[in-house]
Amino acid sequence: MSERFDFPREQLRARVVRGTVVNAAVLLLVDGLVLGQGLIVTRLLGPRAIGLYGVVTATTMTVIALKRVGVDEAFVAQEQADQRQEFQRAFTLELVLSCVFSLLLLALAPLVALVYGDDRLVALMAATAYLPIAFALQSPLWVFFRRMDFVRQRLLQAVVPVVTFAVTVPLAASGAGVWSLVIGPAVGNVAGVVAALAMSPYPLALRYDREVARRYLRFSGPVFVALLAALVVAQGQVLAFSAFGGLAWVGFVTLAVTLSRYVDRADVIVTSTIYPAICAIRGRTAALEELFVRSNRATLLWVLPAATGVVLFAGDLVHFVLGDAWAPARTLLQGLAIATALGQVGFNWFSFYRAHEQTRPGAVEAVAGALAFCALALPGLALWGATGFVAGRIAGVVVQLVVRARYVRRLLPSVRAADLLTRAVAPVGAALGCVLALRLALWGSARTEAQAIGELALFCVVTAALSVALERRLIAEIARAVRGRGPAPAEQDAG
Repeated sequence: MSERFDFPREQLRARVVRGTVVNAAVLLLVDGLVLGQGLIVTRLLGPRAIGLYGVVTATTMTVIALKRVGVDEAFVAQEQADQRQEFQRAFTLELVLSCVFSLLLLALAPLVALVYGDDRLVALMAATAYLPIAFALQSPLWVFFRRMDFVRQRLLQAVVPVVTFAVTVPLAASGAGVWSLVIGPAVGNVAGVVAALAMSPYPLALRYDREVARRYLRFSGPVFVALLAALVVAQGQVLAFSAFGGLAWVGFVTLAVTLSRYVDRADVIVTSTIYPAICAIRGRTAALEELFVRSNRATLLWVLPAATGVVLFAGDLVHFVLGDAWAPARTLLQGLAIATALGQVGFNWFSFYRAHEQTRPGAVEAVAGALAFCALALPGLALWGATGFVAGRIAGVVVQLVVRARYVRRLLPSVRAADLLTRAVAPVGAALGCVLALRLALWGSARTEAQAIGELALFCVVTAALSVALERRLIAEIARAVRGRGPAPAEQDAG
């Protein structure tokens, strides 16, 4: 482990906990900024402009996702002697793939405009074609990720959203329209590339090796299949709502998808923290099981309250913040929050397989989810509108969970669903009951902003208090890690 990290093995657990705190702190600040930007711009631009950008972002980010075939994860998992050369080989492969996908985005621009019947999409799509290359040039962050140097990694990643906010919001307020959502990220990514190159531990260089490329592509093949399945869902729902109700409904589903991403942020934080640790302890089943259970308990402490909060307060968000023009989005906001929360149960399981260089199981689950989406959500939309779509999406996630459970039992046989859910469900259930009781008591009176804020405060206080009571040991371990003391001796022995 000393060759991978610059700290001794017995500090790994404390580093994981401390890294989670660092990642959470930085990402919560960044996400708050991005959420604020999204709400401000959504209010300024309206449903049709957001719908237009929703078409662009759904297509662009899905293509970029297809490019993210796990080269970075394969780099983190490998144990080659010369890390400088290995990084340069991985970077070369990433850059070549990025150039191909940038050309693909340019080629798709007129096709997307033809499909949606809007010529404005040609220029908007072409203006985002630089993104794959910009992300490749920020690959020095992989090195900090592999070393579990989360402070540098997250501070560098924060450059893009901070600069983007500083440019996008003034442009939107000055009347730049949908182009503010293109120009702002472009400036942010230029700043991100400059910062990454300035801090890179290794110089960027083109170093192609056929055998190394084959090794990475063997890892990446099933990842690509999984991303294709994600493309079916992401593009399928945008196309379906475009046919169902035009650009305004594309705007509604775009808002719902954007907000649901904040529900799953805890999993992003934790998974990105523990992956290098999983790679370091792969093959040790008991330690892996403990890491899986504890990481999922930690993420669900955020995921379940966040999803429940969206369901409870979606109407208030529309009425008091976004405006009544967004009222039709309420069902989508609530339904996709539920689907996202269900999908986060055991979500990081695929990282445990990827750390063992097994990427096929993740592809199987993703394909099952895409097939369920086509068989359930799309017919639901056609027959019963947004409500039918939401029901189909939730049922599709349940199908994925069945597939996931099978693979989790295979790799981590002692893990049970109750290990993950019990301590997270109880606080949310109690808080939900308190809010509903208050609403019932005030039933019949005009709903005000003060009542909505009071209910939100009650929900947060009850959830937080009970979560602290049930997860006292986990929170104490986090506190020790923040103070730099590490876990207690008995906990060190446990894994």
